[in-house]
Amino acid sequence: MKKIVWLLLLLCITGASTGAAQVVDLQSQIDAAEEGSVIQLEKGVYEGNVIITKSIFLEGENGTVMKAHADTPAILIENASDVAVRGIDIETLGTGVTVRRSNEVKLSNINMRGVDTGVQVYNSQQLLISSLAIEGNAKHYAKKGNGIGIYNSASIELFENTINSVQDGFYIEGVQGITIHDNTVTNSRYGTHFMYSENGDIRHNMYTQNVTGLMVMMTEDIQVKQNDVSYQDGFNGTGITLYDTKNTLLQSNHIEGNRIGVSVQKTVDVELLENTFHMNQTALESVRSEESNTAMQNQFVGNLVNVRSDQQGLHLVNNYYDDYNGIDLDDNGTGDEAYVALQSFGQWMVRKPVYQYFIESPSVVLLNTIDKQTNTTSKVLLVDESPATMKNQGPTTSFQLQLPQLVIGLVLLIGCVVVYRRSVRI
Repeated sequence: MKKIVWLLLLLCITGASTGAAQVVDLQSQIDAAEEGSVIQLEKGVYEGNVIITKSIFLEGENGTVMKAHADTPAILIENASDVAVRGIDIETLGTGVTVRRSNEVKLSNINMRGVDTGVQVYNSQQLLISSLAIEGNAKHYAKKGNGIGIYNSASIELFENTINSVQDGFYIEGVQGITIHDNTVTNSRYGTHFMYSENGDIRHNMYTQNVTGLMVMMTEDIQVKQNDVSYQDGFNGTGITLYDTKNTLLQSNHIEGNRIGVSVQKTVDVELLENTFHMNQTALESVRSEESNTAMQNQFVGNLVNVRSDQQGLHLVNNYYDDYNGIDLDDNGTGDEAYVALQSFGQWMVRKPVYQYFIESPSVVLLNTIDKQTNTTSKVLLVDESPATMKNQGPTTSFQLQLPQLVIGLVLLIGCVVVYRRSVRI
């Protein structure tokens, strides 16, 4: 009798554990669904590595988990149009989602943790990717994939994604027309990496604690506006690097705490407008670039070196420099004397970056002091003929005295004093 009871208990326990670990085969549901249908996924665990080749909408609720093995993408969307996937947690050590030769694809509210690569897109158009949380693995940058990679595609919008600990947060190669806005990328190699692309709009993103915040290479017609690019790490780290680019606008970005704020290399027609460079080791660097590059109405505050370049220089116009010693007699907001940013040590650091470790040594401080004296007569390059004398403080707050509030305040103050004196006497 006891043996029968123990056997029944064992069967109950085994059945309960099997039910708790039950995994639903999602591919069979996708195959059975009609074109254009919606598959509502209830909370639970689903078997991954699915393939979508038709118009379909997968929508999960809180607690919908897809488990997949690492040799193929957890979700592959291929040769399809009008596909949407949202509200799913993907568990895989490989790639979360791959899109190939597809149009009008929407990915949103998908969480991935410990993946090698988050999303890969190839030869596709009209994609919206938003509200993805992608967490990479603990490998070195060179041994893991990107958060979101877009290749040979067009008409892409990436927004409100959070990406951490990957190779490149966004890797963009051969893309025509892309908007990247309101994203956050941290602890990666490059926050956003452009290669051989055209017509990009990068705005309202936060790049922090990467090696380089934004790397733009061999790319044309890019606008970078109102981004926060702060505290990129590493000996070779920069906030923004432009290499071999044409027609690039950097406007109203906040660039703080980087080894180099912006590095402009082999570029043509770059405009830096109304950016704030704050507490960088070197704020702005120009190397082998055309004189058509212009820095206008920027603010340089608290940087060790504001601007440095090689012999080709950089066109400076109406920028604010916190180390400007000139005067403004007519009080029109523009200095009466030119600002000369040329520093001998800054030129040396362009050629030998290792010199950065001597930047505050007594000999360098003395050299910079001598430069300030000699540069007033030696205006060859890095000269701002109209330096701004007032930093833009943003909107001001007006003060207006309100008599009723003043009377009430005085009455309360007198009352407090009276109560205090009585309490002391008691």
